[in-house]
Amino acid sequence: MPHADSSYIPSTITTKSEFYEHVITHLEALLEGERYWVTNLAQTSAILYHSYLASSLYGGGSIHPVVNWCGFYLHPPSSFSSSSTPSHSPNSPLLLGPYQGRPACLSITPIKGKGVCADGFLSQRTLIVNSVDDYPGHIACDGDTKSEIVVPLRNDHNLVIGVLDLDSTLLSTFDEDDQKGLERVVEILRTGCDWS
Repeated sequence: MPHADSSYIPSTITTKSEFYEHVITHLEALLEGERYWVTNLAQTSAILYHSYLASSLYGGGSIHPVVNWCGFYLHPPSSFSSSSTPSHSPNSPLLLGPYQGRPACLSITPIKGKGVCADGFLSQRTLIVNSVDDYPGHIACDGDTKSEIVVPLRNDHNLVIGVLDLDSTLLSTFDEDDQKGLERVVEILRTGCDWS
């Protein structure tokens, strides 16, 4: 099967739970045997982005994508420390990593109240934002974005080293099913990548 076929979503998938089961099965197959973090994050952002495009649950088939951005913001690789404490200063920027979508902010300084990615990184928990216009300090990289979900990304020593960020052109796109599915995705990356 061509790798690109991994992002096709069968019409028989009608719930978000089924969607994530399908995506995760194909993601695990794509990443099998590969541990380089750049490759795995690139594959992950690609399969997620194109699976959302292909799914009727996320507006598949429309001219404009509902999930319009999917990717990672990370501390520089030199800070992916294998020690029990992070080797970066708390306010060193999160840098744009592998992603799919329009050009985005190159870096985000993790200061509380300075955007969803910053707050998700600092709180070390998933944030679901139903309306970015109502979120204090939201950073508008794409004016079409209406809602967002940010999931902390941890390394193999369970240190938060960045975030997985997804944007949507519709209000209230993401819910607890998305949270559960995406938290499983970042867990696959946590254990499946060599971070040092």
